[in-house]
Amino acid sequence: MIWVALLSVALATPLAKAGPDLSDARVRLATQLDVLDTMLENGMAEQALAMIGEMNKQGAKDARIDIAKGRAMHQRGLHHDAERVLRVVTKRYPGQADGWAQLGVVLADGGQVDEAVTSLKRAARLAPRDADIANNLGFVLLAQGDAAGAAEVLREALQLEPASTRTRNNLGFALVRLDRYDEAMETFRAAAGEESDARYNFGAACEAAGDRAAAITAYERAISIAPGHPRAIPALSRILKETSP
Repeated sequence: MIWVALLSVALATPLAKAGPDLSDARVRLATQLDVLDTMLENGMAEQALAMIGEMNKQGAKDARIDIAKGRAMHQRGLHHDAERVLRVVTKRYPGQADGWAQLGVVLADGGQVDEAVTSLKRAARLAPRDADIANNLGFVLLAQGDAAGAAEVLREALQLEPASTRTRNNLGFALVRLDRYDEAMETFRAAAGEESDARYNFGAACEAAGDRAAAITAYERAISIAPGHPRAIPALSRILKETSP
């Protein structure tokens, strides 16, 4: 397994000054958790679950292992199993913000938006300076229909992580819902590298908000700027078919 290989290399050079001291259980756990996080960031959910199984066999117990397990299950589409694991985590470790945060993501993907908002609000109270938690809370508030609340939370998330393109785009969607189109367009411009992409994202936000006329105009503008735009062209074709008599 990948993680075994990584740990074997580290154990082979215990005197190396730059390497972690894996004879210390806390250092070993931290190293394993870093490897798990890297796997999950790269979509290697199956390998992560295998690693977690081996860790459990060795007697490793930590809330972060169970949270990683729920995250890996979620990536594999095992939503009910992920929810079950994460509910146990939040009951057993109620002060662990990441548990509530990951549960909120799983609940949102399962359509349980109100519960997702409750879970992510709990996470945000426990970790008020976590930009990812704030962004996800803003996203689910928007899904719940609270555009004003979403915009407020997303602005706070941007203060914590100004470079987050994802948060700026989410804020743009919230601003469109609030009919603040000019501000939304500037937000999409700040997030996108190209004007055509900003126009496309604005169009998608308008379409999501039910303003098809504005969406069509935005998609057409994106295509006029970048004639081969890979997302605006099919989006415009689809929406024109849906609006034709």
